[in-house]
Amino acid sequence: MWIATAGGALLIAAMIADAIGTLVVTRGRGGRWRPTTAWYELTWTIVRAVSVRLPARAGEALLNAYPALSLLGLLIVWLIGLLLGWALVYLGLGQPPGAHGDWATTVYYAGTGLFAASFGSARATSAQLLSLVETVMGLGTVALMISYLPALYGAYSRREAKLLTLDDPIGGRITPLRVIVVHSGGTDLERLYRFCADWEQWMAEILESHTSYPMLALFRSQHAGQSWITALGVVTDAATLACAAIDGAEAREAYFLHRRGARAVNDIADRLRVREAESDWMTRENFQGAWSGLVTTSFPLRPEEETWERLVELRARYGRRLQGLIDFLLAPHGFWGHSAEETVRQEVAAAGAAARRRARRPRA
Repeated sequence: MWIATAGGALLIAAMIADAIGTLVVTRGRGGRWRPTTAWYELTWTIVRAVSVRLPARAGEALLNAYPALSLLGLLIVWLIGLLLGWALVYLGLGQPPGAHGDWATTVYYAGTGLFAASFGSARATSAQLLSLVETVMGLGTVALMISYLPALYGAYSRREAKLLTLDDPIGGRITPLRVIVVHSGGTDLERLYRFCADWEQWMAEILESHTSYPMLALFRSQHAGQSWITALGVVTDAATLACAAIDGAEAREAYFLHRRGARAVNDIADRLRVREAESDWMTRENFQGAWSGLVTTSFPLRPEEETWERLVELRARYGRRLQGLIDFLLAPHGFWGHSAEETVRQEVAAAGAAARRRARRPRA
Protein backbone atom coordinates (compact mmCIF):
# COMPACT_ATOMS: atom_id res chain seq x y z
CA MET A 1 0.00 0.00 0.00
CA TRP A 2 3.00 2.26 -0.36
CA ILE A 3 1.47 3.69 -3.54
CA ALA A 4 -1.49 5.07 -1.57
CA THR A 5 0.87 6.54 1.04
CA ALA A 6 3.09 8.15 -1.61
CA GLY A 7 0.10 9.53 -3.52
CA GLY A 8 -1.39 10.94 -0.35
CA ALA A 9 1.90 12.58 0.58
CA LEU A 10 2.13 14.20 -2.86
CA LEU A 11 -1.44 15.51 -2.59
CA ILE A 12 -0.75 16.94 0.87
CA ALA A 13 2.44 18.60 -0.39
CA ALA A 14 0.57 20.10 -3.36
CA MET A 15 -2.12 21.61 -1.12
CA ILE A 16 0.36 23.08 1.36
CA ALA A 17 2.59 24.43 -1.41
CA ASP A 18 -0.40 26.05 -3.10
CA ALA A 19 -1.63 27.66 0.13
CA ILE A 20 1.82 29.04 0.91
CA GLY A 21 2.35 30.14 -2.69
CA THR A 22 -0.99 31.95 -2.72
CA LEU A 23 -0.95 33.59 0.70
CA VAL A 24 2.71 33.92 1.64
CA VAL A 25 5.12 33.81 -1.29
CA THR A 26 2.79 35.67 -3.75
CA ARG A 27 5.51 35.92 -6.38
CA GLY A 28 5.56 34.77 -9.94
CA ARG A 29 2.92 33.47 -12.27
CA GLY A 30 0.90 30.58 -10.93
CA GLY A 31 1.00 27.37 -12.95
CA ARG A 32 -2.22 25.89 -14.30
CA TRP A 33 -1.65 22.79 -12.17
CA ARG A 34 -2.08 24.79 -8.97
CA PRO A 35 -5.43 24.35 -7.21
CA THR A 36 -5.82 28.12 -6.77
CA THR A 37 -5.34 28.79 -10.48
CA ALA A 38 -7.70 26.00 -11.52
CA TRP A 39 -10.29 27.06 -8.93
CA TYR A 40 -10.44 30.69 -10.07
CA GLU A 41 -10.35 29.89 -13.78
CA LEU A 42 -13.22 27.42 -13.41
CA THR A 43 -15.42 29.37 -11.01
CA TRP A 44 -14.92 32.80 -12.62
CA THR A 45 -15.72 31.37 -16.05
CA ILE A 46 -18.97 29.91 -14.70
CA VAL A 47 -19.95 32.98 -12.65
CA ARG A 48 -19.13 35.33 -15.52
CA ALA A 49 -21.19 33.28 -17.99
CA VAL A 50 -24.15 33.06 -15.60
CA SER A 51 -24.08 36.73 -14.55
CA VAL A 52 -24.33 38.07 -18.11
CA ARG A 53 -27.48 36.00 -18.67
CA LEU A 54 -29.24 37.08 -15.49
CA PRO A 55 -31.21 40.33 -15.12
CA ALA A 56 -28.90 43.28 -14.53
CA ARG A 57 -29.41 43.59 -10.77
CA ALA A 58 -29.18 39.85 -10.14
CA GLY A 59 -26.07 39.54 -12.29
CA GLU A 60 -24.37 42.42 -10.49
CA ALA A 61 -25.29 40.94 -7.10
CA LEU A 62 -23.68 37.66 -8.14
CA LEU A 63 -20.51 39.42 -9.25
CA ASN A 64 -20.37 41.36 -5.96
CA ALA A 65 -20.77 38.20 -3.88
CA TYR A 66 -18.34 36.07 -5.87
CA PRO A 67 -14.97 37.32 -4.49
CA ALA A 68 -15.78 36.61 -0.84
CA LEU A 69 -17.43 33.29 -1.65
CA SER A 70 -14.48 32.29 -3.82
CA LEU A 71 -12.09 32.74 -0.89
CA LEU A 72 -14.27 30.51 1.27
CA GLY A 73 -14.45 27.98 -1.55
CA LEU A 74 -10.67 28.06 -1.98
CA LEU A 75 -10.21 27.26 1.71
CA ILE A 76 -12.61 24.33 1.34
CA VAL A 77 -10.64 23.09 -1.69
CA TRP A 78 -7.43 23.08 0.34
CA LEU A 79 -9.07 21.31 3.28
CA ILE A 80 -10.66 18.67 1.05
CA GLY A 81 -7.29 18.11 -0.62
CA LEU A 82 -5.64 17.67 2.76
CA LEU A 83 -8.44 15.37 3.89
CA LEU A 84 -8.09 13.09 0.86
CA GLY A 85 -4.30 13.17 1.06
CA TRP A 86 -4.24 12.14 4.70
CA ALA A 87 -6.89 9.48 4.05
CA LEU A 88 -4.59 7.94 1.44
CA VAL A 89 -1.67 8.07 3.85
CA TYR A 90 -3.67 6.36 6.60
CA LEU A 91 -5.02 3.82 4.12
CA GLY A 92 -1.47 2.87 3.18
CA LEU A 93 -0.48 2.60 6.85
CA GLY A 94 -3.52 0.49 7.78
CA GLN A 95 -5.05 3.15 10.03
CA PRO A 96 -7.29 3.25 11.91
CA PRO A 97 -6.97 -0.26 13.35
CA GLY A 98 -9.97 -2.38 12.44
CA ALA A 99 -10.88 -0.40 9.30
CA HIS A 100 -9.42 -3.17 7.12
CA GLY A 101 -8.99 -0.86 4.15
CA ASP A 102 -12.53 0.53 4.29
CA TRP A 103 -12.31 3.86 2.43
CA ALA A 104 -15.29 5.55 4.12
CA THR A 105 -13.99 4.74 7.60
CA THR A 106 -10.51 5.94 6.69
CA VAL A 107 -11.83 9.23 5.26
CA TYR A 108 -13.90 9.79 8.42
CA TYR A 109 -10.82 9.07 10.54
CA ALA A 110 -8.77 11.57 8.51
CA GLY A 111 -11.56 14.13 8.82
CA THR A 112 -11.72 13.87 12.60
CA GLY A 113 -7.97 14.38 12.77
CA LEU A 114 -7.94 17.47 10.55
CA PHE A 115 -8.92 19.79 13.44
CA ALA A 116 -8.30 17.61 16.50
CA ALA A 117 -5.56 15.01 16.88
CA SER A 118 -6.99 11.45 17.01
CA PHE A 119 -4.77 10.09 19.75
CA GLY A 120 -7.52 7.83 21.08
CA SER A 121 -8.02 6.06 17.74
CA ALA A 122 -4.39 5.79 16.68
CA ARG A 123 -2.52 2.91 18.24
CA ALA A 124 1.00 3.14 16.88
CA THR A 125 3.29 5.99 17.92
CA SER A 126 3.92 6.87 14.26
CA ALA A 127 0.17 7.13 13.62
CA GLN A 128 -0.27 9.39 16.65
CA LEU A 129 2.55 11.63 15.42
CA LEU A 130 1.04 11.81 11.93
CA SER A 131 -2.34 12.66 13.43
CA LEU A 132 -0.73 15.56 15.27
CA VAL A 133 0.95 16.77 12.07
CA GLU A 134 -2.40 16.56 10.24
CA THR A 135 -4.10 18.68 12.89
CA VAL A 136 -1.36 21.31 12.71
CA MET A 137 -1.76 21.46 8.92
CA GLY A 138 -5.54 21.75 9.09
CA LEU A 139 -5.64 24.44 11.74
CA GLY A 140 -2.63 26.19 10.20
CA THR A 141 -4.33 26.42 6.80
CA VAL A 142 -7.45 28.00 8.35
CA ALA A 143 -5.32 30.39 10.42
CA LEU A 144 -3.30 31.35 7.34
CA MET A 145 -6.45 32.28 5.43
CA ILE A 146 -7.84 34.27 8.37
CA SER A 147 -4.58 36.20 8.81
CA TYR A 148 -4.53 36.92 5.08
CA LEU A 149 -7.94 38.63 5.00
CA PRO A 150 -6.88 41.92 6.72
CA ALA A 151 -4.10 42.44 4.15
CA LEU A 152 -6.47 41.69 1.28
CA TYR A 153 -9.26 43.98 2.47
CA GLY A 154 -6.77 46.67 3.46
CA ALA A 155 -5.47 46.77 -0.11
CA TYR A 156 -9.06 46.84 -1.38
CA SER A 157 -9.97 49.78 0.88
CA ARG A 158 -6.95 51.82 -0.21
CA ARG A 159 -7.75 51.13 -3.84
CA GLU A 160 -11.38 52.18 -3.53
CA ALA A 161 -10.71 55.28 -1.43
CA LYS A 162 -8.54 56.70 -4.20
CA LEU A 163 -11.29 56.18 -6.77
CA LEU A 164 -13.55 58.55 -4.84
CA THR A 165 -11.14 61.42 -5.58
CA LEU A 166 -11.45 61.01 -9.36
CA ASP A 167 -14.26 63.35 -10.32
CA ASP A 168 -15.33 65.89 -12.90
CA PRO A 169 -17.32 68.89 -11.59
CA ILE A 170 -19.44 69.12 -14.75
CA GLY A 171 -20.65 65.52 -14.28
CA GLY A 172 -20.90 62.80 -16.88
CA ARG A 173 -18.37 60.23 -17.89
CA ILE A 174 -14.76 61.19 -17.17
CA THR A 175 -12.53 61.27 -20.25
CA PRO A 176 -8.72 61.54 -20.50
CA LEU A 177 -9.14 65.08 -21.83
CA ARG A 178 -11.27 66.11 -18.86
CA VAL A 179 -8.69 64.62 -16.47
CA ILE A 180 -6.05 66.87 -18.03
CA VAL A 181 -8.25 69.98 -18.06
CA VAL A 182 -9.72 69.57 -14.57
CA HIS A 183 -6.37 68.92 -12.91
CA SER A 184 -4.51 71.68 -14.70
CA GLY A 185 -7.18 74.35 -15.00
CA GLY A 186 -6.24 74.45 -18.67
CA THR A 187 -3.20 76.59 -17.91
CA ASP A 188 -1.10 75.16 -15.06
CA LEU A 189 0.98 72.16 -16.11
CA GLU A 190 2.62 71.93 -12.70
CA ARG A 191 -0.75 71.09 -11.16
CA LEU A 192 -1.21 68.36 -13.74
CA TYR A 193 2.24 66.93 -13.01
CA ARG A 194 1.50 66.84 -9.27
CA PHE A 195 -1.69 64.94 -10.07
CA CYS A 196 0.33 62.47 -12.16
CA ALA A 197 2.85 61.94 -9.37
CA ASP A 198 0.03 61.28 -6.89
CA TRP A 199 -1.66 58.72 -9.11
CA GLU A 200 1.63 57.07 -10.00
CA GLN A 201 1.92 56.06 -6.34
CA TRP A 202 -1.60 54.59 -6.48
CA MET A 203 -0.72 52.62 -9.60
CA ALA A 204 2.44 51.31 -7.98
CA GLU A 205 0.31 49.98 -5.11
CA ILE A 206 -2.16 48.45 -7.58
CA LEU A 207 0.69 46.81 -9.48
CA GLU A 208 2.13 45.32 -6.30
CA SER A 209 -1.12 44.18 -4.69
CA HIS A 210 -2.93 42.87 -7.78
CA THR A 211 0.02 40.83 -9.00
CA SER A 212 0.64 39.43 -5.51
CA TYR A 213 -3.06 38.71 -4.93
CA PRO A 214 -4.71 38.46 -8.38
CA MET A 215 -8.11 37.70 -6.84
CA LEU A 216 -8.23 41.37 -5.75
CA ALA A 217 -8.98 42.26 -9.36
CA LEU A 218 -12.34 40.50 -9.04
CA PHE A 219 -13.50 42.65 -6.10
CA ARG A 220 -15.92 45.24 -7.48
CA SER A 221 -16.43 48.81 -6.36
CA GLN A 222 -19.31 49.67 -4.03
CA HIS A 223 -20.19 52.76 -6.09
CA ALA A 224 -22.09 52.67 -9.35
CA GLY A 225 -20.06 53.60 -12.40
CA GLN A 226 -16.71 53.10 -10.69
CA SER A 227 -14.21 50.33 -11.32
CA TRP A 228 -10.53 50.17 -10.52
CA ILE A 229 -9.65 49.00 -14.04
CA THR A 230 -11.54 51.78 -15.81
CA ALA A 231 -10.03 54.35 -13.41
CA LEU A 232 -6.58 52.98 -14.14
CA GLY A 233 -7.38 53.16 -17.85
CA VAL A 234 -8.68 56.73 -17.93
CA VAL A 235 -5.79 58.08 -15.82
CA THR A 236 -3.18 56.19 -17.85
CA ASP A 237 -4.79 57.41 -21.07
CA ALA A 238 -4.71 60.97 -19.76
CA ALA A 239 -0.98 60.67 -19.06
CA THR A 240 -0.44 59.07 -22.48
CA LEU A 241 -2.38 61.86 -24.22
CA ALA A 242 -0.36 64.48 -22.34
CA CYS A 243 2.94 62.83 -23.34
CA ALA A 244 1.82 62.66 -26.97
CA ALA A 245 0.41 66.18 -27.26
CA ILE A 246 2.19 68.47 -24.78
CA ASP A 247 5.75 69.44 -25.54
CA GLY A 248 8.03 68.49 -22.63
CA ALA A 249 5.52 66.21 -20.88
CA GLU A 250 7.53 63.14 -21.93
CA ALA A 251 10.28 64.24 -19.53
CA ARG A 252 8.00 64.91 -16.58
CA GLU A 253 5.70 63.03 -14.21
CA ALA A 254 3.13 62.32 -16.94
CA TYR A 255 5.56 59.96 -18.66
CA PHE A 256 6.28 58.05 -15.47
CA LEU A 257 2.55 57.68 -14.87
CA HIS A 258 2.14 56.37 -18.42
CA ARG A 259 4.90 53.82 -17.91
CA ARG A 260 3.58 52.69 -14.52
CA GLY A 261 0.06 52.33 -15.90
CA ALA A 262 1.22 50.38 -18.96
CA ARG A 263 3.21 47.99 -16.82
CA ALA A 264 0.31 47.53 -14.39
CA VAL A 265 -2.06 46.67 -17.23
CA ASN A 266 0.31 44.15 -18.82
CA ASP A 267 1.48 42.49 -15.59
CA ILE A 268 -2.04 42.12 -14.16
CA ALA A 269 -3.33 40.82 -17.49
CA ASP A 270 -0.53 38.23 -17.46
CA ARG A 271 -1.41 37.12 -13.93
CA LEU A 272 -5.08 36.77 -14.87
CA ARG A 273 -4.26 35.17 -18.25
CA VAL A 274 -6.29 37.78 -20.12
CA ARG A 275 -5.89 38.03 -23.87
CA GLU A 276 -5.79 41.21 -25.91
CA ALA A 277 -9.12 42.57 -27.09
CA GLU A 278 -9.91 42.30 -30.78
CA SER A 279 -10.48 46.05 -31.06
CA ASP A 280 -9.55 49.23 -29.23
CA TRP A 281 -11.50 52.40 -28.57
CA MET A 282 -8.59 54.57 -29.74
CA THR A 283 -9.69 55.74 -33.20
CA ARG A 284 -8.93 58.85 -35.22
CA GLU A 285 -12.47 60.08 -34.54
CA ASN A 286 -12.02 59.83 -30.76
CA PHE A 287 -8.66 61.51 -31.03
CA GLN A 288 -10.21 64.41 -32.94
CA GLY A 289 -12.61 65.01 -30.08
CA ALA A 290 -9.74 65.12 -27.58
CA TRP A 291 -7.63 67.32 -29.84
CA SER A 292 -10.46 69.83 -30.21
CA GLY A 293 -10.44 70.23 -26.44
CA LEU A 294 -6.66 70.45 -26.14
CA VAL A 295 -6.36 73.34 -28.61
CA THR A 296 -8.54 75.47 -26.31
CA THR A 297 -5.88 75.24 -23.57
CA SER A 298 -2.73 77.32 -23.30
CA PHE A 299 -0.41 74.30 -23.34
CA PRO A 300 2.53 74.11 -25.78
CA LEU A 301 1.11 71.51 -28.16
CA ARG A 302 2.83 69.51 -30.86
CA PRO A 303 1.35 69.47 -34.38
CA GLU A 304 -1.82 67.43 -34.67
CA GLU A 305 -0.43 64.73 -36.97
CA GLU A 306 2.68 64.26 -34.84
CA THR A 307 0.50 64.00 -31.73
CA TRP A 308 -1.64 61.30 -33.34
CA GLU A 309 1.40 59.26 -34.39
CA ARG A 310 2.95 59.51 -30.93
CA LEU A 311 -0.35 58.61 -29.28
CA VAL A 312 -0.75 55.48 -31.41
CA GLU A 313 2.83 54.43 -30.61
CA LEU A 314 2.51 55.00 -26.85
CA ARG A 315 -0.90 53.38 -26.48
CA ALA A 316 0.13 50.31 -28.47
CA ARG A 317 2.06 49.24 -25.35
CA TYR A 318 -1.09 48.57 -23.35
CA GLY A 319 -4.28 49.58 -25.20
CA ARG A 320 -5.66 46.20 -26.25
CA ARG A 321 -4.61 44.52 -23.02
CA LEU A 322 -6.50 47.22 -21.12
CA GLN A 323 -9.59 46.62 -23.24
CA GLY A 324 -9.24 42.88 -22.66
CA LEU A 325 -9.09 43.39 -18.89
CA ILE A 326 -12.17 45.63 -18.89
CA ASP A 327 -14.14 43.04 -20.84
CA PHE A 328 -12.80 40.15 -18.75
CA LEU A 329 -13.89 41.82 -15.50
CA LEU A 330 -17.27 42.86 -16.95
CA ALA A 331 -16.55 46.49 -16.07
CA PRO A 332 -18.61 49.19 -17.80
CA HIS A 333 -16.72 51.15 -20.40
CA GLY A 334 -16.11 54.45 -18.66
CA PHE A 335 -15.72 55.94 -15.20
CA TRP A 336 -18.24 58.23 -13.51
CA GLY A 337 -17.43 60.44 -10.52
CA HIS A 338 -19.78 61.64 -7.80
CA SER A 339 -20.68 64.81 -9.71
CA ALA A 340 -22.52 62.57 -12.20
CA GLU A 341 -24.98 61.20 -9.66
CA GLU A 342 -28.03 62.45 -11.57
CA THR A 343 -27.06 60.73 -14.81
CA VAL A 344 -24.83 57.92 -13.62
CA ARG A 345 -27.64 55.42 -13.09
CA GLN A 346 -28.88 55.56 -16.67
CA GLU A 347 -25.43 55.81 -18.24
CA VAL A 348 -23.96 53.01 -16.14
CA ALA A 349 -26.98 50.80 -16.80
CA ALA A 350 -26.48 51.28 -20.54
CA ALA A 351 -22.73 50.66 -20.25
CA GLY A 352 -23.34 47.55 -18.13
CA ALA A 353 -25.81 46.19 -20.66
CA ALA A 354 -23.26 46.76 -23.42
CA ALA A 355 -20.60 44.92 -21.39
CA ARG A 356 -22.93 41.94 -20.91
CA ARG A 357 -23.72 41.85 -24.64
CA ARG A 358 -20.01 41.78 -25.46
CA ALA A 359 -19.45 38.97 -22.96
CA ARG A 360 -22.23 36.86 -24.50
CA ARG A 361 -20.76 37.27 -27.98
CA PRO A 362 -18.41 34.34 -28.80
CA ARG A 363 -14.84 35.25 -29.62
CA ALA A 364 -13.12 34.08 -32.75
